[in-house]
Amino acid sequence: MTQLHDTTESIKGKHLTKAERVQIKILKQENYSNRDIAARLGRAPQTINNEIKRGTVRQIRRQKQNGKTYDYEYHVYDPDYAQTRYETHRLHSGRRPK
Repeated sequence: MTQLHDTTESIKGKHLTKAERVQIKILKQENYSNRDIAARLGRAPQTINNEIKRGTVRQIRRQKQNGKTYDYEYHVYDPDYAQTRYETHRLHSGRRPK
């Protein structure tokens, strides 16, 4: 039996582009869910979930008050970090030469 209706417009196995990663960041800042982002980009929701997990970085906001220093930790998705990490992993992928 063949499937007549695809759920995604993209070709299976195609990697996310830098523009798609930037769009993910913008949509996450506007409080879109992963499923809504996936629908807008034509990708699977799990792809968006994996990308957000891989591209999230920990940032620290440091505040000084009354001679004491307070560190507040928060997590944010960074498309530049995600793209750099993707390119690094692609360089190291494949069979090693003999």
